[in-house]
Amino acid sequence: MKKTTVVQPYDLESINIKNWVTKSNILIESTYKLSLQEQRILLIMASKVQPNDETLKTYRFRAKDFIEIVGNKKGTGFYSYLKEIVNGLQTKILTIKEKGKQRNYNWVITSIYEENEGYITLQFHPSLKYLFLELKEKFTSYQLENVVRLNSVYSIRIYELLKQYERLRKRELTLEELRHFLAIEPTKYKQYGHFKSKVLAVAQKEINNKTDIRFEFVELKTGRKVTSIEFIITGSPAMNETSATKEKKLESSQESLELDDNKNSVQNDLENLGVKPEKIEWLLSEFTKEHLERNIRYTQDRSITGEVTYPHSYVVKAIQKDYAKLSQESKRINSKKTQKKELVPDFIAEARDKEQTFKDFTLKEKQEFFFKENGTQIEFEEKLLQFRELKKMLVLSSEQPNQQEIEKAQEAGLQEVIRNMREDLKKREELGLDPRLVNDFKDKELKKVYKEFLQSELSNKT
Repeated sequence: MKKTTVVQPYDLESINIKNWVTKSNILIESTYKLSLQEQRILLIMASKVQPNDETLKTYRFRAKDFIEIVGNKKGTGFYSYLKEIVNGLQTKILTIKEKGKQRNYNWVITSIYEENEGYITLQFHPSLKYLFLELKEKFTSYQLENVVRLNSVYSIRIYELLKQYERLRKRELTLEELRHFLAIEPTKYKQYGHFKSKVLAVAQKEINNKTDIRFEFVELKTGRKVTSIEFIITGSPAMNETSATKEKKLESSQESLELDDNKNSVQNDLENLGVKPEKIEWLLSEFTKEHLERNIRYTQDRSITGEVTYPHSYVVKAIQKDYAKLSQESKRINSKKTQKKELVPDFIAEARDKEQTFKDFTLKEKQEFFFKENGTQIEFEEKLLQFRELKKMLVLSSEQPNQQEIEKAQEAGLQEVIRNMREDLKKREELGLDPRLVNDFKDKELKKVYKEFLQSELSNKT
């Protein structure tokens, strides 16, 4: 009688979207082209890799668990579709460029679909070990739930590229770099308008609504052509709070725990903005929850629009001076407009009731109103200096910035300074104020830039 050898199957793995995915930044910035479902399957595999693993293990899943996570858009044919994906994964190539060399790897070395049992067995290629294990620096981590919710292959890749720079709050990529990372063929979305609507806008909507980060983007131009995108990245703690609320339905007897959660929520927001632990402890002890929350939201909103460059220091100042409340009061004042919809403070509106004209008001009154709305000369100059230095700092934070990259960053910072000067000048003109004086500026370089800016503006008007 012939002896039969029974091969014990691998242990079944559960899929938990709360698991963490940790990848080397080399992998995040590599080039590969995968379908949405292929990406989801590989991400689920990555979420099973544990920091203390010595090798990349083989994982066995129930097919129905995959369907519950990634959806069943193909109806009864989804099992066949899943089988095709699993079998095809061994042919998918990952391209890694390091130290002047280009290496091509297969994503998986083992892919088995057990049709009768409805099981899937997968194993990453052993050569990919250094991209998932023994990572001590230059890696990015996030929870699986942030990516399995996304319905665009580009959204997943853009999420990872931005998550990598979450602490820096900004990331600038040329269109060429972005297309390269996303593996978009040269013939696809050739017009920037198509690229913006099909890639950037879709990713923005998905990431902002479904993940733990949010982003806005600024189009940077060379002449009239958009050549780079600057992403402005902020945390989205509200999404995390919503998820937590769904998972925990606290009873009324747990009110004290709920208060602790509220405190932790504010603390998490401050941590996401980059505030140091000792500062957080002081803020929590000195100010009410409502006071903290409104100024945190105020800072987050201004960070998204690019008005705030260093949110970790700005939010502390905002809380101390209650910028959010001051802003609300300013909006209330501005809502009282004349028939011509001019923005005026109360003392002007009251005076107009007495048939006075705008020119009757003193320069001091106008100036006080302007500073209240837009900040003092010192605050304005500090803001310009932040914009000037930011680009340079981001470039210098990379491993080996060349001189051309540094010069490009400095030019981008200069253009941001000039844009803010132009907005400031427009606001002053609307109030009937003269431009700021060149000598008002303390920084020598800013003084020079402002002088040239004024000369340019005056020559354009003549």
